[in-house]
Amino acid sequence: MAGGSGERFYPLSRQHRPKQLLPLLGDGVTLLEHALRRCLTVVPSEHILIVTSSTLQQPIAELVGRLIPRDNIIAEPAKRNTAGCLTLAAALIGLVEHSATIAAIPADHYVGDPQRFTQQLTNAFEFAAQNDVIVTFGMRPTRPETGYGYIELGEPLGNGFYRVASFREKPDRATAEMFINQGTFRWNSGMFVFDLEVFERELAMHAPPFGAAISMLRHAYAEGITSLQAETFDSLPNVSIDYALMERTNAIAVVEADFPWDDLGAWDAVRRITSPDSSGTVAIGQVISLESSNATLANYADRSILLCALGVHDIVAVVTDDVVMLCPRDRVQDVRRLVEHLRSSGMEEWL
Repeated sequence: MAGGSGERFYPLSRQHRPKQLLPLLGDGVTLLEHALRRCLTVVPSEHILIVTSSTLQQPIAELVGRLIPRDNIIAEPAKRNTAGCLTLAAALIGLVEHSATIAAIPADHYVGDPQRFTQQLTNAFEFAAQNDVIVTFGMRPTRPETGYGYIELGEPLGNGFYRVASFREKPDRATAEMFINQGTFRWNSGMFVFDLEVFERELAMHAPPFGAAISMLRHAYAEGITSLQAETFDSLPNVSIDYALMERTNAIAVVEADFPWDDLGAWDAVRRITSPDSSGTVAIGQVISLESSNATLANYADRSILLCALGVHDIVAVVTDDVVMLCPRDRVQDVRRLVEHLRSSGMEEWL
């Protein structure tokens, strides 16, 4: 799933180069390439689809066309969140495979132990194929995070799998602390594994617009009817797969995943995957920092620009060739408001 816009990573993340196409881990490798490499340890390249936006299809093909067939890089007819993305993927997979077990993996996550990920993804494939359920990955919380949804563990099913007792929306801090203290809640990672037939059955039961769209999309793509592809996709609600299906179905289990993980949602994630200095400051690129603390100072400018900070605390400063962004550390989730303001003000040249 590679169609996101990464607005909370503005100004580094842009319309034509969002965060999944950025080397945010500091190793020169984009998040999408990392995700593909992890998946290639489990399935062959011809069995991997990338579903993205029409504006990103070509940049992604240029980036990873050597890793998977270019025909497997699919452009959505419109932006319809993860429910639309997975509906389209299911429709296309069903054109060539009558029976398949599918893993839905976001392209913009950090995984700190790829070998452990490979093992647990393989286990999830086997469990989903044998137990007629959708499997979701639940991550053990390490902090009272308010930017993630949570999954409540239910009845143990063995080998680290549980029934899902409930899904909980992004909580306030007090509720997040309660979830951690209770010990039975896990972060909702947004990674799923499911049998194609089970997915279609549950969509038809709990999300009829998406269930009905699968057969229409299969027909439209099989016959090459682009107008029907667009019409069918445009008619879908713009909602997440969690809201459309996962929070409604009973045919769902959660595996307690134990590899290091982060969804890299906003600038605070950089601090979690990069070691701060003794003052608690993270410095990226050409930076001078004096008498400052607990700051994230990131200079991504290609030309010769020096980022200097003196006596600043608890801020995020990001420099690119054309934009400088400043905000308090505790407001990084609001950075997308800058993007919304630029768009509504007719300043899209800065996006």
